[in-house]
Amino acid sequence: MEKSDSSNLKALFFILLAGLFLLLEMSLQMSVSVIIPELMVDLKITAAGVGVISSFFFASYTIMQIPSGMFFDCVSSRKIIGSGLFLCALGTLCFASSNGVFLSSLGRFLMGLGSSFAFASVLYTGFQWFLASLGAMGGQMPLSYMVKSLGWRESLYLLCIIGFALSIIVFIFMRDKQEKAKFKVSTLYNVIKELIELLKIGRTWSIMIFGFAIWAPITAFAALWGVPFLEQAYSLDIEHASFLCSLIWIGVAIGSPLFGWWSEKMRNRLFPLRVGSVLGLIVSTAVIYLQLNHFFLYIALILFGMSAAGQSLIFAVMKDVTDKSLIGTGIGLVNMAVVGSGLVFQPLIGFLLKSFNSSTVQAAAAGVNYSVTDYRYALTTIPVIFVVSLVILTFFIKETYTDAEK
Repeated sequence: MEKSDSSNLKALFFILLAGLFLLLEMSLQMSVSVIIPELMVDLKITAAGVGVISSFFFASYTIMQIPSGMFFDCVSSRKIIGSGLFLCALGTLCFASSNGVFLSSLGRFLMGLGSSFAFASVLYTGFQWFLASLGAMGGQMPLSYMVKSLGWRESLYLLCIIGFALSIIVFIFMRDKQEKAKFKVSTLYNVIKELIELLKIGRTWSIMIFGFAIWAPITAFAALWGVPFLEQAYSLDIEHASFLCSLIWIGVAIGSPLFGWWSEKMRNRLFPLRVGSVLGLIVSTAVIYLQLNHFFLYIALILFGMSAAGQSLIFAVMKDVTDKSLIGTGIGLVNMAVVGSGLVFQPLIGFLLKSFNSSTVQAAAAGVNYSVTDYRYALTTIPVIFVVSLVILTFFIKETYTDAEK
């Protein structure tokens, strides 16, 4: 009995460490959204520079989606999670110490590299999107208070210390319950072969593009540009704007399991996805272009998150139409497309903001903010990408629920 209790405590401890890792990862992912003005001033960059720097997180994060799962199959969890935390902390140190674009971009790249293992570390719990959403919600708003109280560099230094501390704890205490299989070159060869096989199929690309399109509004708005836009458009302070963005993540947390349940209840995949795309188009247009009162703004942002939660259901679509031997690789491809939306949309909106605004780098460094009109022009990409998701669903993806029953 004592041995069983000890095992349960260890399991709980390891789950807690994985959860803390995910919370740190989401805090780092969201960190740029609450320090955009300070970043522009200190690094003497425009919105385009902010978007590029922030997107480096998603560059390494996207690349590592499939390899990270392979590492967990053949390398001890202690080494992977400990190294991931160490890379997150090192990247945070680089970013917090930077005085230019190169070091800050390198820092974000290292953060994404280390964070890529956070998602995999909780992947098999069955609540990955729910946990990730809570992690984002729990990281963005407290960080805005820290930035206001301590400054952006000091806040990131604190996260850096937490990351190094967690890394040390993992290396000392975490152990795998079973021996891992040794890495084989043939395994890598088979994965590459599977990737090529899947990418030859047209429906794979349709599913990936939909996943990209439905999640791009989250990586663009909730994870970066939403906070400064809400500050400007609704005359809010950074804490209130961060809180409002956290409502989007609440919507994701609610919508992810809800869409799955609804799909199974209806025995239909595409109808819930269409509802999500239409809902996203309506509420994003309202938030960006209308001056909603606070009550309706709160509701709209929660619905915004729920609409994008359709990304969780697109994994089921991929599973429905993929041969059993290729499901793992197919899920990895879809996940790459989903998180890769940040690599494209964060800098895209930054460049659009710069192109619509006449402010020079020197003006930005002096603290000139982009106007509401500038943001509305640049954020037009969000309703547009929801339209793209609808087009993909209507013309390029067929109902797959019957395939799941075979």
